[in-house]
Parts: sequence; structure tokens; C-alpha cells
Amino acid sequence: MSERVEVTRTGPMEYRAVVQDGLDTTQHRITMSHAVLDDLLIPDLDTHCVARETVKYLLDREPGDEIPEEIDLDQLSNHDKSFLTELKARLTN
Repeated sequence: MSERVEVTRTGPMEYRAVVQDGLDTTQHRITMSHAVLDDLLIPDLDTHCVARETVKYLLDREPGDEIPEEIDLDQLSNHDKSFLTELKARLTN
């Protein structure tokens, strides 16, 4: 992965990610709920890291320009059964 990912907090439980891959730049809005964070079972969880690792997880599966502009962690965890397991592994390593 040669992409550069910058994540900025834009509100409570909301982040904006800018992904740069060469000359291409994409922007994504990431939202999360306490419920999905609780499912990770990680004490003192840094939501900034959750947002960043979520984008990296998606980039490992598809190019930045194919990642949705709106990323809702609840929807993602419901549609991708390996997401929470992989995210937890990324956050605890």
C-alpha cells in the first residue's frame, strides 16, 4: 500500500479521511457509534486510530477511489463479517 492517509476529527464520533495515491486524492467521511466500539472490547480505545485503521483496512481490499465517500462502521461491520475481528487485531498490535 503506497497510499497516504490523513485523518481529522470533524465531530463527535465523526472523522474525515484524505487518501492520497500518487496524483489521486479522495475524501471520506467516517462515522461510528458507541455500540460498534463496544463490540471491539478494547479499553481506552482511541477513535482516531479506529478511523485510520478502518480506512487502511478498506485500502487493503480496494483502491481509494473505490472506497465509499461515506463510511459507517455499523454498516460496515454488518456487511463485512471479518471487519471487526481484523480491526481489533490491527488496533491491538
